[in-house]
Amino acid sequence: MDAADVRRSTVLLDSPRTMVGVQAAEVATEVVTAAAGTTTPRVIVIAGSGFAVRSWSEPLLAALRAFPLRLVIQSGLPTPESVAELARQVRAHRADVVVTVGGGSVMDAGKAAAALSITRDPTPESVVRACAEEAHAEGVPPVIALPTTPGTGAEATPFATIWHRDEGRKLSLRGSALLPLTAVLDPDLLIGLPEAHFVSCLLDTLAQGLEGAWSIRADEQSEWLGATAWALSAELLDRPHDDLGSTERHAALLAGHLAGRAIAIAGTTVCHAMSYSLTLRHGLSHGHACGLTLGSVLRYNALVDDDCTDPRGAPRVRGAITRVVQAAGTDSVEALARKIDELARSPALPPAPDIRHDATRIATEALAYDRAGNNPRRVDVAALTRLLAGTAERDYAR
Repeated sequence: MDAADVRRSTVLLDSPRTMVGVQAAEVATEVVTAAAGTTTPRVIVIAGSGFAVRSWSEPLLAALRAFPLRLVIQSGLPTPESVAELARQVRAHRADVVVTVGGGSVMDAGKAAAALSITRDPTPESVVRACAEEAHAEGVPPVIALPTTPGTGAEATPFATIWHRDEGRKLSLRGSALLPLTAVLDPDLLIGLPEAHFVSCLLDTLAQGLEGAWSIRADEQSEWLGATAWALSAELLDRPHDDLGSTERHAALLAGHLAGRAIAIAGTTVCHAMSYSLTLRHGLSHGHACGLTLGSVLRYNALVDDDCTDPRGAPRVRGAITRVVQAAGTDSVEALARKIDELARSPALPPAPDIRHDATRIATEALAYDRAGNNPRRVDVAALTRLLAGTAERDYAR
């Protein structure tokens, strides 16, 4: 997809909630005052651990210092403990606006902290309890999301992932309170992103694009969003990722946002369900964990027939997959699956662990997540164990 195609996609995306291709520092004051409805809002910035060393961080902070400002750093995956602490800080600052600047983990932590800041005394236990309910937006300070990675789509979704390590389980906080009021997609915020992070996030985009298209909850819009995310990403698959120009960064960031919007409608499926154990038990980054099984699940779902779980039937699922294959510029499911497998084996990523001995446990745990129920072809422990073992065998056959 060339620069003109990227611009056309940007026009199609344009909405009051999304600003695309702008300089974050230049629009920060305008966006914050609009969100708060006042010219003197109290602002808390929740940023990732690498924030201070990025070239764009100081101009952004300089713009936000027009307001009473607090900067808080969120390191690592969001946990009940870290989210409770962030919620207490949002509450203590009496923040009118929460600005999240970072990748998916940072945005999820910031969204969850804003949603739970209206709790009188946020604790890890109250965070866990909130994940069993729906978080409503009334009284919650608005969130402005500035993604610095091109793949999670957290700036476009009404949920946040929280990792409960004590229980060995991924939790999800959901509801209208989790949807950012404004997303600012500034390609320059990707400058300085390590190649490993870029590749992992690209795999997350690809997974969300396909899952948003084939999910049993997919509709015409999520199918279009997923296929368009793939069209924007296609040229990024076959090139080095350590020195991308502005057009490529723009395409990657927009693709991740579109894929996030796709799963906001359709939900994710069994790739994400399997990824949670791969992250918790084997330490893989989220995108790498999703991408590791994506090629295998693509091959599996493309053969859906009488075992279809979508009431609209197997032809709908196969049609959605065909549209993504075409958007990606490939001529077959197998060609697309091989591209995914190659990216998941990128030398920029750490070597994948040998999961053959753990396949049955991963499969069992995956089926406990509701995401697995969105898959358009029936899955059980035996089927997922075979998929995981086949993925590992391809990795170690090279």
